[in-house]
Amino acid sequence: MADQPNSLRTPLGQVRFLGSARLGAEDNWLVHLTSVALIPLAIGFVWMILTLLHKDYNGVRAELASPLPAILLLLFILAGILHMHIGMRSIILDYVRGPARAWTLIANTAAASALAIACVYAAARIAFT
Repeated sequence: MADQPNSLRTPLGQVRFLGSARLGAEDNWLVHLTSVALIPLAIGFVWMILTLLHKDYNGVRAELASPLPAILLLLFILAGILHMHIGMRSIILDYVRGPARAWTLIANTAAASALAIACVYAAARIAFT
């Protein structure tokens, strides 16, 4: 009804039932938290990659098998995936309408989960073998 040009509803009445502004506060807080967390994690990740450039394959595997680089790598990957998932969910909620919204939210969660599982598996396999 609100989309009709001859509607008698006021602009406030048109937007009143579109949801509460409080719904996005947790997502906004999580996006900011992951952004702040990714700053030192990205610096540490770049530093780790730069130190691994001059090593061969076995040297890189040995370095990534030690606890600190493995934990840094996992934290960087998981924080990035969480940041990506929340950002994409926000975009989907803002721009996708109708029944496609549910399917894109499911696809977003499935893709982020699959990516996280694959990255954790790869890092764990390198660290423990």
